[in-house]
Amino acid sequence: MPDATVMGDCQSALNYLKALPNCNGKVGIIGTCSGGRHAFLVACKIPGFTALVDCWGGNVVMPKDRLTEQQPVAPFDFTGDLPCPMLGIFGNDDQSPSPEQVDQHEEELKKHGKNFEFHRYDGAGHGFWYYHRSIYRPEQAMDAWEKTLTFFEKHLA
Repeated sequence: MPDATVMGDCQSALNYLKALPNCNGKVGIIGTCSGGRHAFLVACKIPGFTALVDCWGGNVVMPKDRLTEQQPVAPFDFTGDLPCPMLGIFGNDDQSPSPEQVDQHEEELKKHGKNFEFHRYDGAGHGFWYYHRSIYRPEQAMDAWEKTLTFFEKHLA
């Protein structure tokens, strides 16, 4: 999915949600895998999101040789623009993002004084919430879900 398409879709979704009569004006964004990458990019570039959860978003940190027409920027480059609190959920056995990339992202968030918390799980790799696949890790997934729901309640209630 091209970044530009995702950005437009998320802007439309944000507008729609904020126009609902029962919306308190706060809207969160969450994504897993490439959706985590997109959620981070969207939160950095589209004003109006109140909280962000990135679940093992691969290619947030991207070397220049991985950039494409559909993904022309590394979301990491916009870390300084992130206006809302962020929760990051990562498996230590993952390679996209690798633990080193998660470290790099964490250092960049610290450098810019961002409000964030990262949780990393031993024995978990990419997609450890996906209960229908062999990569599912129930203990780590339940803990991460609890942290996610608590984070959203804190920032969106």
